[in-house]
Amino acid sequence: MKTVKKEIRKNVPKPKKSPVAKEGDVRRLVQLLRINQIELEHQNLELRIAQEELEVSRNKYVNLFDFAPIPYFTLNREGIIKEVNLIASKIFGVDRNKLVGKRFVTFIPMEERDIFNMFIEVVFGSYVKNSCELNIMNKNKNVFRVRLEGFELKDTLETEQKCQVALIEL
Repeated sequence: MKTVKKEIRKNVPKPKKSPVAKEGDVRRLVQLLRINQIELEHQNLELRIAQEELEVSRNKYVNLFDFAPIPYFTLNREGIIKEVNLIASKIFGVDRNKLVGKRFVTFIPMEERDIFNMFIEVVFGSYVKNSCELNIMNKNKNVFRVRLEGFELKDTLETEQKCQVALIEL
């Protein structure tokens, strides 16, 4: 029986002693942590600056789009209004928030809707600016002749295809 206990003790690994870190190793680790902290703070500052620059750029775009003297619309492939500027809202006599989500074709007389639908197909099938002429009705059913000029927006961040359309009164 004694030999079995001795055999078991031989086969059981002895617990390893944890190495005590040397003072120099600890100082090097602390120094590395400080360097990493400085690098992270620098990267964080660069990100904040980039975010502020992006915000300024976005605000410039919004101001250019919103206050342009020409009515602009962003439409999806189905002709649904996704974005609209202030002058377009004024021309149609409808609040901007009520235009977004509406089908653009609802402002076109029935007999000319095919022209618009063909225009949308051509815009999304081409890499150049396209145009068409047709009549448009505002909220009060006043009809006026316009030229639509549009091109597809190439945005790698969004999956939905969109085009931008300018409305020029004739």
